[in-house]
Amino acid sequence: MGKETIARRDFLKAAALSGMALGTAGVLSGCASNQQEQAAPSGADITWDKEADILVVGSGTGAFAALAAAKLGSESVCLLEKGQFWGGTAATSGGGMAVPLSDAAKEAGVNDTKEAVVEYYLNASEGRADETVINSFLDNGNDFLKWTGEALGWTWTPSTLFGDYYEPLPGWIPFGRASLGASDSSGALVAAQMWEQLKAALTDAGVEIMMETPATTLVTDENGAVIGVRATSGRDEIAIKANHVILATGGFDHNADMRAKHLPFKILATNACTTNTGDGHKMGQAVGADLSYMDSCWGAPAILTTGQDPKELIANNEIAQEIAGTDWAMYRGLPGAVVVNRKGHRIGNEATAYDTYNKAFAYYDNGEMEHLNIPSYFICDSACWNTYSLPGHTVGSMDGGYFDETYGSDGSDGEFPAHFVQADTLEELAEKLGVDAAGLAAELAAFNENAEQGIDPVYHRGEKQLDLNTTAVMAGMRTDLANPCLAPVATPPFYGAIYVPGTCGTAGGLTINENAQVVNALGEPISGLYAVGNCSSGVSGGRYVGGGISLGSGGVMGWVAVHHALGL
Repeated sequence: MGKETIARRDFLKAAALSGMALGTAGVLSGCASNQQEQAAPSGADITWDKEADILVVGSGTGAFAALAAAKLGSESVCLLEKGQFWGGTAATSGGGMAVPLSDAAKEAGVNDTKEAVVEYYLNASEGRADETVINSFLDNGNDFLKWTGEALGWTWTPSTLFGDYYEPLPGWIPFGRASLGASDSSGALVAAQMWEQLKAALTDAGVEIMMETPATTLVTDENGAVIGVRATSGRDEIAIKANHVILATGGFDHNADMRAKHLPFKILATNACTTNTGDGHKMGQAVGADLSYMDSCWGAPAILTTGQDPKELIANNEIAQEIAGTDWAMYRGLPGAVVVNRKGHRIGNEATAYDTYNKAFAYYDNGEMEHLNIPSYFICDSACWNTYSLPGHTVGSMDGGYFDETYGSDGSDGEFPAHFVQADTLEELAEKLGVDAAGLAAELAAFNENAEQGIDPVYHRGEKQLDLNTTAVMAGMRTDLANPCLAPVATPPFYGAIYVPGTCGTAGGLTINENAQVVNALGEPISGLYAVGNCSSGVSGGRYVGGGISLGSGGVMGWVAVHHALGL
């Protein structure tokens, strides 16, 4: 196996091993204390406990902004992290970054244009994305990547895995815009390593990092400009004065009220950091910020391994912290596997990208008066079960496949995983899962006949380049099948598990302009306030346009925010 294949495998494993969290030390010192008094909006005096030129709230993609501020001339930089783990969801991600028009892509032979990228983003977002923000992202992306080389010693390599997700919309290309992987002199880096290096670089640059210090309120002056934050550090309430505040607080996956209010259907699982409770959204709203794309999330469906009842999750508006079963196109599209709803009907192309597949759960049946596809059910036969690892079930991999271990868990210890059921017949499996037996039998009879020929006339599984570059590659690019993404579900015994909609982050937030400034409902910038990452409106209209867009847009727009704040 070549070095390139190994690097891709490492990158893929990093994307799936989303249970890893990077522990950190406590509060580090750095920016100056200042006890001067400043008028609060109410007219009362406020005593400032600290002062910084630039204050960043959140250590995910906000870490890039803090490092850029320190390296590009800010006199003092502070970074607040709500939780005890450095890097939040970003540090447990795959680490890939979507930054189009990069030198790395050009060197790999990618022929791309700014016009094509804009066209693709607008089509993928159904015209919702802000073209001025897209242009800012594209104009600054490659400079950001080159700066990471200077500041961190990183180089970038485009991967064929997890490319543009909205194939074949106009502007789409198969390779080069998404999933840039970072490397240093030691080789390819996973996200945990990247954020370890970011933290070390911040410390070396004199940035004060305050862990377990959630920001609670933005402080404004009599003109409405943001001049600092209130935060909680241990048992103490503190106030930090800042010339510029950059919010990078993540999404609202773990805020039940916000999920119920904004998302169009129930999300039952997430691998997002548990501290993602919409803090930045609420702080921004309190000072007049506009919101955009709050109905959107970065979809990541999952085999539910936690043992929770999906009906209870739905009824109680709860979400499972799901790690082992998160399906980065690893399970549902395997040869010999399908996903069906309770009527036994498939709900989409199982080999497509995780985010676009997640949208299949949105279907509302106006006869049944419910989201019929929530929950759905993963089903496979013994040929699939004995060939590929699944959550809690480890087998040897086919040569060239990626399933040599169970991603996100320690694998099986010989016991049958509790979140799966087994049955000798499809009828018995349907009964155990609560699926209509006749509907399932009819669905699989038609599916199996077509799969033998390597076709899927219903959802066109395996026809797209994305299907082949992702699902088929992870399944070993089998040459014994007419289509490497398809095989009949026919060999008993059969296996099934609950399959649910999930996220790796919500995608809507405080509306930003091309400078990453937060704006009000009239589109006017709120002085002193910026937002990046999943607490912001981002760059792609709330659409997961390609693998790594969350990290890529957060990193680049943090760079943009710092340049604007420093007048560069």
